[in-house]
Amino acid sequence: MDILQKALDEAVAELARSATSEEELDALAEVAPERIPELLSILPGQILASIQEKAREGLKERRTHHAEFVERNISRWQEGIDQLELLIEIAIEAGESFNTRLRPGAVEKDDLLFDVIVRLHAKGCLISKEVLALLKNGYADGAHARWRAIHELSVTAMFLAKHGSDAVSSYTDFELVEAYKGATQLNRYESRINVCGFSEDEMREFKSQYDTVIDKHGADFGKPYGWARKFLSKGRPTFFALEEDVGLDHWRPYYKWASQNIHANIKAIRYSLGLCEAVEDILQVGPSNSGMTDPAHSTAISLAQLTSTTLFLSPNLDDLVTAEVLLELSDQVGEAFIGSN
Repeated sequence: MDILQKALDEAVAELARSATSEEELDALAEVAPERIPELLSILPGQILASIQEKAREGLKERRTHHAEFVERNISRWQEGIDQLELLIEIAIEAGESFNTRLRPGAVEKDDLLFDVIVRLHAKGCLISKEVLALLKNGYADGAHARWRAIHELSVTAMFLAKHGSDAVSSYTDFELVEAYKGATQLNRYESRINVCGFSEDEMREFKSQYDTVIDKHGADFGKPYGWARKFLSKGRPTFFALEEDVGLDHWRPYYKWASQNIHANIKAIRYSLGLCEAVEDILQVGPSNSGMTDPAHSTAISLAQLTSTTLFLSPNLDDLVTAEVLLELSDQVGEAFIGSN
């Protein structure tokens, strides 16, 4: 976008036209470099105001073009999108029914395991809808990145369900570790990010809570994934260790693949799901109707796993049937998207 350069050139040309003699032109040329900082301080604001004044019609046109693209994109992937959306709605309804049926008893017994896993499931349903929205709008790489979060929720829920109330207590206590570290980091940079940090009294409270859980769980509790350490048999606690513990480590290649869309590594800027059908090198800056299969199918599988983990906490016959339906439907989601390639 060279609009600022053009405006600067026009401003300099206007100065030149204002000269009435060769001597004045020479004088203006001599002071022109000194005028550039002044012009640069004025022109961006003027140009932005001009762009904003004219933007409404242009934005309206772009939105119309995008709406037409979304219609074509959904048409291409219609069967798979319908199946995925159905799976998500079944998962939401199953979770809602499960929560309604068992929440009163869980509250009475102060069942923290039930509460945490139901909340993990709800979050997974929400993110699944985000994935669906991204797919419909042509952002396969963004959808793939959001699937990664559903996988993390699924692994965490399975790990907590496997290790029980002690693991859940450790998991929830870890919030105080993250709160103290987050508050400390915010205060460190408050002047540079122009925010008001926490007061000394607030920081003392954060530190007191942090010290309490460190005393309770040990010094290693303050490290990444410290909440999971005592439930793992070996090595440093990592998310990969959690995956191994619940038998989902075979998802590691897909997890790493999805991570490319989160981090600024070389693959992220050279490869895109949205360009998987491109025949030449393109710099993608907008939506594409390519690459939907892997994020959609992965989302279906992970949400089915997360929902089954939730329902299996205390299943009735409907829950068992629903879990099987979701597993079958997750396969159909993959087949439908593959069939649309």
